Amino acid sequence: MNIRSVRHKALLRFLETDDARGLPSDHVPRLRNIISVLLSAPDMGAVAGPPGWRIHQLKGVRAGAWSISVSGNWRLTFRLNEQDIHDLDYEDYH
Repeated sequence: MNIRSVRHKALLRFLETDDARGLPSDHVPRLRNIISVLLSAPDMGAVAGPPGWRIHQLKGVRAGAWSISVSGNWRLTFRLNEQDIHDLDYEDYH
């Protein structure tokens, strides 16, 4: 899959330059692993991680968006359009 748009500025900088400023240092290795899996997978059916990632689609007003747990309440969330990831965000959404 390809990442087409990123909402979180520090996450965008991390993806473009590997500069982790603005991201909690203890989350960086997990973010790197999750992003690597997303980029190498042909679709969400091929995305697999440990049970702690809690990969699932959101419901309600965010129906159709995907969520992957990073740590505690922090998640990577995104929408899919065919094989493209849009609006990738790093957020505390609970």
